[in-house]
Amino acid sequence: MATTSRVRIPTFGATIAVLAAIFVPTGIGQASPSSNLTLAQAKAQLAVLDTRAEKIAESYDAANSKLAALQHKAALTEKELARDQAQLDKSEQKLAASAAAAYRSGGLDATMSLVTSGTPQTFLDQTSTLQEVSHFQASQLAAADLAQRTMSAAQVLHNAEVAQQKATLATISKQRSAINSLVAQEHAVVGRLSAAAQAAYTAQQNAVAVHETALRGSYDGPASGQAAAAVEFAYAQLGKPYVYGGTGPDSYDCSGLTMESWAAAGVSLPRTAADQQAALPAVSLGDLEPGDLVFYGDPAYHTAIYIGGGRIIQAPHTGTVVQISSLYDMPPTSAGRP
Repeated sequence: MATTSRVRIPTFGATIAVLAAIFVPTGIGQASPSSNLTLAQAKAQLAVLDTRAEKIAESYDAANSKLAALQHKAALTEKELARDQAQLDKSEQKLAASAAAAYRSGGLDATMSLVTSGTPQTFLDQTSTLQEVSHFQASQLAAADLAQRTMSAAQVLHNAEVAQQKATLATISKQRSAINSLVAQEHAVVGRLSAAAQAAYTAQQNAVAVHETALRGSYDGPASGQAAAAVEFAYAQLGKPYVYGGTGPDSYDCSGLTMESWAAAGVSLPRTAADQQAALPAVSLGDLEPGDLVFYGDPAYHTAIYIGGGRIIQAPHTGTVVQISSLYDMPPTSAGRP
């Protein structure tokens, strides 16, 4: 039987150097003065591109989760195929042995048996034995047929799963290309800043990274129990770069951060912001408690973890780091409590 190799999830690492290369455009030709953007204009354009990229990144995360599930199912099906093949081989071997035994016995029909048996009772005894052999062979045939049907069904299922994996990989590749295209557009926007504005922008980004890193492990708020464990984990990730598809330990995207924060508290959450939003019991934005997740969009395309005092920890977008932000910078649309 031909085997199909399993498709593996592509992984994407990132370093600070790669992150810096996105927004510190060394080697980019200086734009003409007439095409220069102000820092405020550049930030406005980057915000639009960031939102578009994050929505695609969430779809990318969903596709990766789907691929992981398909790979798990395919692995189970491969094991079933191996068991079914072993059962089929065993049934065919028994059937072949039975046929060989019947051939060696001479295969006498009932009339010849009557002539040679000597007595009617002997004939009846032999007839009973022949019926038992026939029944045994029939059961073997049925077992072999069932094994073959089971094997065929498992093979069809496996082929369908592999086809789904290939289609999902194609989706992932397309989404990755779209995100990279948006990142390139962001790079171009930064490239349209004057040299002074580029320096100011880079200084701001670096200052945020240094400041947030210094806050790791500093949480002393009111959360307790599992919520405290989730918030403390989020604090420990401050200053780490945003990378789409990131689930740690060195980089995160928005839903990767919230998922891993609550995983540290022993709670399993879905991979994407929209799925987390759908899975959690809703809580009023006026009744937020530390550890609650806040969502942006419906279905959500961004999520963050509330830490109290009108603040959240989030992994905002490409070019930023995990950071503490005001809940009111971009008011969320809903919230959920794990």
